[in-house]
Amino acid sequence: MKIAIVGGGIAGCATAYYLTRDGHDVTLFERDSLASHASGFALGELIPAIGSASDDPYEVLSRASIALHLELTGLLADGGGRSPDFLRKPSLTLVSDPVEAESMRRVYTRTASDYSLDIRWLNHGELSHIDARVSPIMLGALYVSEVYELDPYQLTLALWQAAEQQGAQLMNREVTAIAVSGDRVSGVVTSDGATDADAVVVAAGPWSSTMLADLGVIAPVTPLKGQIIRLDAPGPPLKIHLSWGSNYATTKSDGLVWIGTTQEEVGFDAGTTDVARDQIISSAVEMLPYLEDAELVRQTACLRPMTPDRQPIIDAEPGPDGLVILTGGGRKGIMLGPVMGVAGAALATGAEPPVDISAFSLARFG
Repeated sequence: MKIAIVGGGIAGCATAYYLTRDGHDVTLFERDSLASHASGFALGELIPAIGSASDDPYEVLSRASIALHLELTGLLADGGGRSPDFLRKPSLTLVSDPVEAESMRRVYTRTASDYSLDIRWLNHGELSHIDARVSPIMLGALYVSEVYELDPYQLTLALWQAAEQQGAQLMNREVTAIAVSGDRVSGVVTSDGATDADAVVVAAGPWSSTMLADLGVIAPVTPLKGQIIRLDAPGPPLKIHLSWGSNYATTKSDGLVWIGTTQEEVGFDAGTTDVARDQIISSAVEMLPYLEDAELVRQTACLRPMTPDRQPIIDAEPGPDGLVILTGGGRKGIMLGPVMGVAGAALATGAEPPVDISAFSLARFG
């Protein structure tokens, strides 16, 4: 089949990879450059969703995607083997509030026996043995052993390069419309004219909603801005991924401590701000006082696609036949990229996705 993909982030590039692997003719349209938005500026953590039930659709989806990440690291790395930027690192969700601590203990009690993961509740004394730099205001933390970190920019480019080697083509053009003939898509339209396609995959992040609205498809996807700070910190690197509330701190492969992040609903403003910088640093220093002596190296911002329930849209039902929608990964877009790609490739070709995506249809919003 001849398939057009709109959007050069991780979801679009993963879809291109899986489609070309199976021999399809793929053209990817990106108005800027590959991974130039959220996929190139995200943290890149792969933390399995836990807390509801092991058969919860979102938890199943997250585990399936992490399994695909593990498979891809071997397939994409030059000469085989795992990329040096793909690291396994335990995770600690820190808790300082007694009510939150009790809630986290209940999560541990409910989930510890349901998962093959090593999940534990640690008190502050046990925390200090892991890293004595954690603030004494911490009452404890939920420990999860099987967490990974990667470079999302490198991964997105590697997916595209593999797709390109398998015949995919990149068009640096803005798609102005999706062409429809009868009740089926017939291609896409750019400033250079029309390109025919048997199916069109819309994976344009928070910009997807505008494109889909022209087809009468209402997708409740909005931009959620997140800002990240990179610090040159004294002392040894953090050997664990730390998170608290909506924030985190971790030492990445560049040797810097990455801290973040904001959750700002400010439209399509992707600029960094001093207010966000001060908020992020203040929160990180409260949890890790040693960061007070760190040097600011870089501040970035990106726009993540967010749905009302903060879960992705993976669907081919609404709109004309041949239209596939992949968006709404939100803060977990990098983690969900491979599973959205493999499901999107299946939907575009009329095949059954290898994972149940029925819970992520657009119909759930009414």
